Amino acid sequence: MKQGPEMRPYDRLLGRAAEQMAALTPQPDLALAAQEAGVPLDEAQTWFADAHALSVAVLEQQMVLVTDHLTQRVSAAPSDDVVAQLRALIHGYVEWLFDNPVGGRLLVSPVVVTVLSQHQVKRFSSAIYGLAESMMERARTAGLIRADIDIPEVMLTMRALTLGIVALQDMDRARLWGNPADPRAALTRVMDSYFDLIMQKPAG
Repeated sequence: MKQGPEMRPYDRLLGRAAEQMAALTPQPDLALAAQEAGVPLDEAQTWFADAHALSVAVLEQQMVLVTDHLTQRVSAAPSDDVVAQLRALIHGYVEWLFDNPVGGRLLVSPVVVTVLSQHQVKRFSSAIYGLAESMMERARTAGLIRADIDIPEVMLTMRALTLGIVALQDMDRARLWGNPADPRAALTRVMDSYFDLIMQKPAG
């Protein structure tokens, strides 16, 4: 998330807390996050009662940001081309991960399940994965993809790909990509290759 004086103090505080959490801190330090964001501690404490409340706000904000981005990408694809919409969703997620590395690390980490309630996590999953599943069902019904595709399995595999690549990139970006000059393009190719494999049109 972009940081700077032009941001609202509330958003600056969330941004600093998100960076702490992405660095594998169990919970953000409210006082430190407020200091780094240039927000008076007493003002920060009127927004968040404790570190847990701050953690919840950080994760919910990241969920809103990624959901909004993906919705915009899908909406920009032709409304009568569900396959194009699916590809836009995949590309949008790759874009978001690279443009928002802190949020990306948070949303694919166990901290989401640890901090948020089951209802909150389910709502987020439904917003993204439910959308993708429904589009794949539409594509299958329209005869655009193989009828034997196991959609839940595909969604699990794509999530595993994303989780693994995000983790590997954090550990050793250069070795992962071979040519680290454009890792975004490399990940897009990886996701496209899998997408093309499962989205083959039926023969004939």
